Amino acid sequence: MKNNKKYLALMTAGFLAITPMAATCMTAVAEKHTLTVIDTETANHTYTAYPIIVGTKHNDGTLTGLSWGTGINSTNLIAALKNSTNAAALGITLGESPSIDDVAEALAGITGADKIEKLAKILNDDEILGTGTGLTRSENNYSANVDDGWYLVVDSSTLDNENGPKVRSANLLQIVGNLEIDAKHSLPTLDKEIVSPNPNAAKDANTASIGDVVEYKISTKVPDTTGYNRYFFVVNDELSAGLTYNPSSIAIKVYDKDDNSLKDTLTKDANEDYKDYDTDHADYYVRTTGSTNITIVFEDVINSFENYDVGDDIVITYNATLNSGANIDPAVGNPNRAKLTYSNDPNTNYTGTPATTPDEPASGDVVGETPWDTVKTYTTAIKIKKVDTEGNVLEGAGFTLTGVSSGQALVITNSFDVSATGDYWKLKDGSFTTTDPTDSSADSTKYESTDIKYAKTTTSTLKGSGQSDVNIQAMVGTDGYIVFQGLGAGNYTLTETTVPALYNAITPIDFEISAAPTATAANWTIAGFTADTDNTYQKTIENRKGSILPTTGGIGTKLFYIIGGMLVAGSVIILVTKKRMSAKED
Repeated sequence: MKNNKKYLALMTAGFLAITPMAATCMTAVAEKHTLTVIDTETANHTYTAYPIIVGTKHNDGTLTGLSWGTGINSTNLIAALKNSTNAAALGITLGESPSIDDVAEALAGITGADKIEKLAKILNDDEILGTGTGLTRSENNYSANVDDGWYLVVDSSTLDNENGPKVRSANLLQIVGNLEIDAKHSLPTLDKEIVSPNPNAAKDANTASIGDVVEYKISTKVPDTTGYNRYFFVVNDELSAGLTYNPSSIAIKVYDKDDNSLKDTLTKDANEDYKDYDTDHADYYVRTTGSTNITIVFEDVINSFENYDVGDDIVITYNATLNSGANIDPAVGNPNRAKLTYSNDPNTNYTGTPATTPDEPASGDVVGETPWDTVKTYTTAIKIKKVDTEGNVLEGAGFTLTGVSSGQALVITNSFDVSATGDYWKLKDGSFTTTDPTDSSADSTKYESTDIKYAKTTTSTLKGSGQSDVNIQAMVGTDGYIVFQGLGAGNYTLTETTVPALYNAITPIDFEISAAPTATAANWTIAGFTADTDNTYQKTIENRKGSILPTTGGIGTKLFYIIGGMLVAGSVIILVTKKRMSAKED
């Protein structure tokens, strides 16, 4: 534990009341008292009470017979208090060889939370602290029996980030009776949400089409910087490859914690290369690494936040565009996550980096981190297979996809060319397979040729303006397939605008893409389409042949002449018969 003490953070301070002198007429009683720390956090903490000065309590509450506690190295404590920097900070003066009463009298003059915090910070050091008494947990209480005296109560816990942020604290307390204190960690938090298109219905997941702009909101609060020489407040944001950050969209505002009124709109630095806080800095700067990492660094936090109240709301907004690299896997989506890195140990003399503008923690600085908070944007794809009434692949068909969205989609088609090194064979129905016709599982009679191989080439083309509704035209590939990838929820129409020769066009197909997105899955529904193994939703569209007039010389023409001749002959017979009957009557 001793190795951890120098990393302990002072989150709250108690009180110090020292009376170094005692009248001999007072009645002294040596007692044990119960010290209790109330901590409702579910994670376990390690609380230890280090006795600094102990004595015997009198009936007026004062202590006599002062002695150094086992929790302190008195020589190192006196040296630390006589240090000119510490003495100036505490407003105390000690002689050349001060006694314990001299030290107690000097410490009795320390009042005010700021100075008490500074004193606890001085005490909380490996070279000063000795042996303490551990507090035992029972439900929400940590307790131990201790003697009368003054104690530094330390939480030396280091919680794993998977279970919550790091929490440490140190409290300087006078104990002359049973005492309870509340553990108030007051740690920063961060929450990330998607706010488009309705900012009043923020959520953890949404759907979008390629080219759509997704609005994000990150919420945190003004931290308590009391007792720190420097305070780091850095937001790390990571986008997936399918999202493109729009730098001009970022804005940061501070709202009153009580009535949510706007207090301030923070100013963004042009870059992070400013040199002087007084003449060349703003409230924050943004650094990007590649196209997917954003770092938002708040500058000179202790001074910049002094006009706000602890707990006021800090709201960061920015947007990103779904691009053609978007992932269509409904279980993966396109995540965007953020976390907050912050100072959590005022006992540390923070240095920061870079040296000229130290607003980010250096490698040795002790910081806490919130857990990553992740939101997701999902997009999907439809796949059309074009066949005739016998199920054979039809080439030469073209479709136009229309709908309401950003106007873009990734069109994917396959072409197959004869190649001696290819790994595909063509079947009689026009489709292609990678199964070798000589394989025992293959039916060689279904192959167009067992000798000719084909190589596949996949073409992906981003189509559409990105500035209007979807209106994308594309032809099916050699294998009769076409994929429209990067579609969000909405209503669409698929129209066959190029019809294979001798076939009739289909009636336009209206369909709706809907989803119930969550942080773990998209849950797509597309009526009339079936989920395929490649995360697309497939529909087979059949073309029927049109009515064809007989060709010259065909059986239809012969029948026409035969029937026509018979009609003519019949007419002649009827006419001759009528004339003969008329002649007989005459």
